Amino acid sequence: MNFSLLTRHQGLLAFVLSIIGSAIALSVINGELKPVADIEWLDVVGEGSIGLLTLCWILVVMISRPPGKVTGMLVAGISLFNFSTLLDVFDEFTYYPPSADWVSVVEPIPAAIGMVVMSYALYLWHQEQLALNRQLQRREMWYRAHDQIDAITQLYCANYWRARATELQEQNVQTSIVVLDINDFAQFNVRYGHAEGDRFLREISQLILMNLRTVDLACRYAGDRFVILMPEISQRDAAEFAAQLECSIRNVAFKSGGQTTAIFHSVRSVCGVLDQQLSLTELMTALNRQLDQTSQQQSAA
Repeated sequence: MNFSLLTRHQGLLAFVLSIIGSAIALSVINGELKPVADIEWLDVVGEGSIGLLTLCWILVVMISRPPGKVTGMLVAGISLFNFSTLLDVFDEFTYYPPSADWVSVVEPIPAAIGMVVMSYALYLWHQEQLALNRQLQRREMWYRAHDQIDAITQLYCANYWRARATELQEQNVQTSIVVLDINDFAQFNVRYGHAEGDRFLREISQLILMNLRTVDLACRYAGDRFVILMPEISQRDAAEFAAQLECSIRNVAFKSGGQTTAIFHSVRSVCGVLDQQLSLTELMTALNRQLDQTSQQQSAA
């Protein structure tokens, strides 16, 4: 949840406050206070709880979602439902004279309209989730464990990747591994700052995802190092994929801050295959060592 999103929902906040104010004004202007002895406090607690919960729902929607059609319709629908709920709560404290009986008649109408609006909003939300799920297929392989997502790249962390790789190894599925490392990333951070470095990592992550099959899994392994799990593919094909990915990244024009000059950066990669005779830890140690040796050779050259 992101409370900073509230600043982007000023129009919706004004709408919600106007709904609450309208319900209060309608009851105050048209109703007359009941004697305390006539108040059903159990009903007050029950109906008041519903009113408070609907206000909480509105808050949760606004701090969980950016502005948009779905967000607006969800807030509008819940607010209309809340309007009827508030009138129902105020009914416990007031009664309407014959000239104001119309208030009791129209009281349930906003709730009904709100339910229709919320139903359509939920349908749009469902369509939105289907689209997001299609995008997430490239990130998640077969499982979901959102508590293991890296905050910067939005890829899964190394522990998630190891668990999936171990499963494939135990099932004896032919699987190739590609390890990528960004060249001279420390110097990039020094020159442009860590915020731009994080943004660059996100750009690289998106480019990696664009090149993956839906069955592949890319994760942030450590720092500026990424690892890709590629089931049912030979090491030769994985090496060809890695070469294509290196080429794609070399041709990405990254612009830092307000600069107009593009920054071109490169990565290096190594490939391996899951082996029943070699543990995953031993394989990754060997691949990481090979990648570091490649870096030293490039520096010496």
